[in-house]
Amino acid sequence: MGFRDLKNAFKKLDLHQKSEGQPEDQQQQEEQPSKTYDRAPAPPPPGSSTSEQSNNPPPPPPSRPIDGNSILDTPIDTGAPLEIFRKIKHEQAPIGCCCEQRDAPIHTNNFYNNLTIGDQTMPCWPLPYSMWYSVDPDQDHGFAFNHTDASQRVFGPDPGAPTAQYYFNPPKIKSFVLSAENFSNPALKLNDHSVMSVTASLEKGNAKITIPIVQGMGFITAIYENAKPVIASQVGVHEFNKAGGVINNVQKYTAKLFNQVVWSVYSTVDLTLKDPNHIVANGPGIIQIARGDSQHYDETAGCYIKSAELSASADGDQGQYKFTYHTEGQSKSGKTIVWALPHHQEVMVNVQPTDLVLDSPTKGVMKAYVTNELVMQEQLPVDIVWEPWAVFSAGKPSYSNEVKDLIKKAAVEDVKQDVVGMANIDSMYTSGKVLDKFAHIAYVCRFILQDDGLLNEVLPKVKQAVEIFANNTQPYPLAYDCSWKGLVSTAEPGADFGNSMYNDHHFHYGYHIHAIALIASIDPNWLSNNNNLVLNYAKALVRDIASPKADQWFPQFRSMDFFNGHSWAHGIFPSGDGKDNESSSEMYHFARAIKLFGRVIGDSSMEKRGDLMLAVMKRSVNMYMLYTNDNKIQPPNFIGNKVSGILFENKIDYATYFGRGTIGDEWIHGIHMLPITPISSYFRSPQFVKEEWDQKLGGIIDRIPDGWKGILMLNKALFDPKSAWDWFARDDWDPALIDNGMSRTWSLAYIGGIL
Repeated sequence: MGFRDLKNAFKKLDLHQKSEGQPEDQQQQEEQPSKTYDRAPAPPPPGSSTSEQSNNPPPPPPSRPIDGNSILDTPIDTGAPLEIFRKIKHEQAPIGCCCEQRDAPIHTNNFYNNLTIGDQTMPCWPLPYSMWYSVDPDQDHGFAFNHTDASQRVFGPDPGAPTAQYYFNPPKIKSFVLSAENFSNPALKLNDHSVMSVTASLEKGNAKITIPIVQGMGFITAIYENAKPVIASQVGVHEFNKAGGVINNVQKYTAKLFNQVVWSVYSTVDLTLKDPNHIVANGPGIIQIARGDSQHYDETAGCYIKSAELSASADGDQGQYKFTYHTEGQSKSGKTIVWALPHHQEVMVNVQPTDLVLDSPTKGVMKAYVTNELVMQEQLPVDIVWEPWAVFSAGKPSYSNEVKDLIKKAAVEDVKQDVVGMANIDSMYTSGKVLDKFAHIAYVCRFILQDDGLLNEVLPKVKQAVEIFANNTQPYPLAYDCSWKGLVSTAEPGADFGNSMYNDHHFHYGYHIHAIALIASIDPNWLSNNNNLVLNYAKALVRDIASPKADQWFPQFRSMDFFNGHSWAHGIFPSGDGKDNESSSEMYHFARAIKLFGRVIGDSSMEKRGDLMLAVMKRSVNMYMLYTNDNKIQPPNFIGNKVSGILFENKIDYATYFGRGTIGDEWIHGIHMLPITPISSYFRSPQFVKEEWDQKLGGIIDRIPDGWKGILMLNKALFDPKSAWDWFARDDWDPALIDNGMSRTWSLAYIGGIL
């Protein structure tokens, strides 16, 4: 499962602008509804009685936030990266940012990264709005933004099919462009980089527009200095009315566009409709715009969000994460207004939603809250650790002698393999899978079989293989990139799934960290051997993908977006549909790796961070990526796919970057399964796995000729362990039917432990 040229793969998958045969410029300027689906789209605020959610009973009173200990304050490390990592400057430097070694890290895998790469004109999605730098010829230059309803989504390739292969939201419809008088070709600069926000500024001479871009912000805000505001609209303004004062010198206006969508505009300077495409001001000031017309906007206008901060705490099996919105200005309520996604809404504490609702591009209906912070509380999977586990298993795994004999028979064969030769290859991803495979085998030999002979045959080999990477002597060593601030492969950009371009780091490094944690559970002293060789290596990987705080050397949580509730795999390649994540299972495998590594090194904060990421991911994955028949978030004509395939910010494509399958669509499903570990059943419920099997996989399983069959059969154990056991335990075993990252030993041990 691989590809060599990621750029071509991205172009191939970015189907939407051509799939319906509509010219790109026409798609961007028209806001014609495409195919609708059964659920009514979110109307312009406030929510009307036709909204699906308006008929639901009010939520119960929120619980109290937990009084736990912060789990983000303990750094993994504070010093410079290890000397074994050669320092380099990336060939693709960030655009519009300071990127010297002394500068703060710049995020590579979060929502605003499109603004720092290419020509900076690809959109970003702070949600519910999309925003982009617009310098199209013969049009107003500035920062454009829009919001799309669910009714505008385009389904394809056959819009009338019962189950669509993909859907996307029409891109780059310029509801508004924040521009200024005599403002052609302004430079876009970015400052104040954080995991949830960035400050954009458009500069032309001494004229400047500052635009804070923050996840969940209720208003699009522009602060003008030495520039007269011009608010352009390619859709066109049909009606523009002054509604009166709000607070201090803030005036409210309403703008009804020709697509009949109403927007509220708040300004500290007088605004006039110059022509259907331009609203102009009489001088510099602050302008705030939000979709719809609501008293909640009136109560919060005048106060704008300049940045957001993530914090988290834990107490026992309860975890909490919080978004603190830092504001400027004053409002009637003393607060601002923010938007939250469905996975936030279910676990929000101490604040009730308003009646404002807006559709998100791919994550259902967002709700607005009048508050300066959002607090979410999750129950943590603290009891799912090393041993085989499933939601239906009872107590500690117990193995009969007959079962153990069969596991040993498989282990005798597996430990003979050339671990070092298989692992010491030119791919951090594939080598990580191999290391994890044999670390699992060693775990089985030690704790399930309790066979010292087998353990002593496999453990030294897997330790030796890991130490090649810990010494950074693999074929393509890692280097420390001083431009973006991270550990990258020295392979060329198209190799190893784009590791050198920050693609998939959580997949790649997650396997290595998980393998190290498994081995350390067998031999804790190994981590500190050779002056903490392996310990320092693993910490460096964790620091790259999941640092709890940003520092001089690494960003905060490169590989976890708490606002979206999951990771983004897509690195520093521009994308018209934003970031994406393909493998939900390798994503949560990374979070499990953080948890287990924290456990073996005695870092309880790291362990709890892993638990919290798992809990947040579970909620979001089962809303946005894995679809039971009763899923209420995704369109009814899409949930029949059962899995997202590739989830982008602006579209979902039931596909993979490497193909669909040899027989059917088994690769699309399998990439959301591997690897199967004790955390798999926490995410993949028996209900979901059975539905997926009955509707998509059971009919093709007998014809699958390769290792994907083993993945699908081990996944079947999550609802039917008996038939899965029979398949792996049979006498006519064919090793060709098992993936290179899994073993028959672990498969039998896992299934035998949950039977």
